[in-house]
Amino acid sequence: MLKHILVSLAILLFTSMPVAAAPGYVIIDARKPNVTVYTSTPKSLSEAELDKVRAAVRPQAGVSMEAWDTFKNNLNLYVEARIQKNDYPELRTKEGLMAFLEKYEGMPLGLAWNGGIAFTYNDYAYTQKTYQTYLEKPDSVTRISDRKRDPVHPANHFGPLLSNLFD
Repeated sequence: MLKHILVSLAILLFTSMPVAAAPGYVIIDARKPNVTVYTSTPKSLSEAELDKVRAAVRPQAGVSMEAWDTFKNNLNLYVEARIQKNDYPELRTKEGLMAFLEKYEGMPLGLAWNGGIAFTYNDYAYTQKTYQTYLEKPDSVTRISDRKRDPVHPANHFGPLLSNLFD
């Protein structure tokens, strides 16, 4: 059901661009330890549409819906706490996540356990694989030295999507 809501929000995103106002809410899917998925809802959603989203989110353990202001004022709780080993401390990943959620309402984005960004299926699969390896042997998982080869390097996603925020 949540998948259908997210697809609906993505369709709404593409039919209502450009977005000028801040999102109304952020859906946080923290059910998997390897990746937390964030999706912003358009501020323009009617109360009836928001009620449908809330009804889909409410019964799911590990999924929450937070008001935009609450989310942005508590990034330590909603973002930083989800990073178990930050492989990208020199980057402004929180700012990139916020900018992405504001610009691409309805589009899901994953924050990996290591501070990376998951956007494609392969990115999500990579986070699962590296997280499992990390659990088995923590010292064996290190950041890929060549940024171009790193599938979850935040700059590889945020750069093109957010006017080169990280370049």
